[in-house]
Amino acid sequence: AACSPGGVRGMTIPKEVQNDYKRWYHFLEQEVQFSLSDSEKHTKEHCARVLLFALLIADKMDLSQKEREALCAAAVFHDSRRQDDWLDVGHGQRAADYYRDYCQTHSLSFDNRVYLVMAFHDRDDALGEAALTEQENGVLLYHIFKDADALDRFRLGPGGLDARYLRTDAAQSLYGYAKKVWDNSCHT
Repeated sequence: AACSPGGVRGMTIPKEVQNDYKRWYHFLEQEVQFSLSDSEKHTKEHCARVLLFALLIADKMDLSQKEREALCAAAVFHDSRRQDDWLDVGHGQRAADYYRDYCQTHSLSFDNRVYLVMAFHDRDDALGEAALTEQENGVLLYHIFKDADALDRFRLGPGGLDARYLRTDAAQSLYGYAKKVWDNSCHT
């Protein structure tokens, strides 16, 4: 079967998030350039699934459109400046800088929360939480984003996602859905 947007076969994007997903997926495909173009694990398809999971968590938590937009921006840029598929601590900061530079030269509004969520998403939670504590809903957005990224860990193998590490109840409730998304994705 052919793949739908986000590299997912046979999956319909839930109507509650469909418009935001399609708009940001198009943005990801058309606007975001990836440094590691031959990545096997940190691809645009991965970012599209993180986008989907972030929107679903935000919907379950009834977040405002402003918070949803912040999560979407973080999802589409977060792995764009990786140099390898392994730990690559620092790729979050490079992606945050790319996002900031993009906003300065394009019509995308800069949100410092997006910058900080990305800059710290590859660091220990204590560092990310400390960096975001003064931002409006900053720690909440950080936790949601980290959970959305984690929900796509099925791509790392059968034991890739340990649900005990998910930070929000909304993400916990999406565990089975995330597995189904991966099982139906175009990763072969």
